[in-house]
Amino acid sequence: MTQVERVRVSLGTAMQFGLLDGDPGAHYTTAFLMTYRSGRCAANCAFCPQARESHSSSDRLSRIAWPDFEFARVLDATAQRGHLFERLCIQCILYPGLVDDIERMVLSLRNVTQMPISVASGPLSEEELSRLRSAGVNDIGIAMDASTPEIFDRVKGSGRRTRFRWDSHVEAIRRALRVFGRGHVTTHLIVGLGETEAEALDFLKMMHSLGVTVGLFALTSVRGTAMEDALPPPLSVYRRIQAARYLLFEAGLNQSLIRVDEEGRITVKLDSKSIRGRLSTGIAFMTSGCKGCNRPYYNERPRGPMYNFHRPLTREEAKQALHDTELI
Repeated sequence: MTQVERVRVSLGTAMQFGLLDGDPGAHYTTAFLMTYRSGRCAANCAFCPQARESHSSSDRLSRIAWPDFEFARVLDATAQRGHLFERLCIQCILYPGLVDDIERMVLSLRNVTQMPISVASGPLSEEELSRLRSAGVNDIGIAMDASTPEIFDRVKGSGRRTRFRWDSHVEAIRRALRVFGRGHVTTHLIVGLGETEAEALDFLKMMHSLGVTVGLFALTSVRGTAMEDALPPPLSVYRRIQAARYLLFEAGLNQSLIRVDEEGRITVKLDSKSIRGRLSTGIAFMTSGCKGCNRPYYNERPRGPMYNFHRPLTREEAKQALHDTELI
């Protein structure tokens, strides 16, 4: 089996691994790698710098730089410094031979680390999923990104001249559940693509019923993408969606108690004291997704506003975030 020659590494991970000079800070809990090729991704998502028709720099994903390194160096760094992380995540651009590359990467990584490994990819066949699980992948992510079929078509499906379709993505998630099981399959929801709060809530409820973890992202416009002029979502809207996700997935609140009001805003059918008791810790407003994944500054600049906190919130930050939800 031939070896993978190069791999991209997120800037913070590269610093933590000692591949680049610099101090990434104390809050990098996931090591992020990305499959490497000289060309762009075969997909064409309107918001993504890696998209087939994007004019962004090819070393970026969202607002983060991902320099490339020899994979052998990254393996050595993982062996030496992997203990600094809780999880390793492999982000994938789509190209022929991708699954072969992921399998080779994971088999090599498993020789130097036993930390959980996640893979974020496009739809895969059941046979491909089984290969990755056998190689040592613990969790699989298949990003829906959009909350409705119409938005999906516009930002990453037929409207973007790709083979991606809402129904086939949902079926791919069901295949992943059959292979990896509930609690080991994730998807993404990008807030700010034109959805209503009701549509975002319906999506969260659907994924919750399936047993699929949802990682929330705020739309981040990147120069050179088709959505470079798009605005991020209002912070209050994002906070309500964060609260809904937390109450559903982590606080175990019954779906029927989270609704939208006559103005189309998410509301929770509990008294103010009960809502405050569940949300006052601030955990709801931290980065969501796989365990141990916090993606520092993936959606935001250090000066803020902070859509996803990558660390525990201070008491004042938690108080402000709860206030921003306008739920009480």
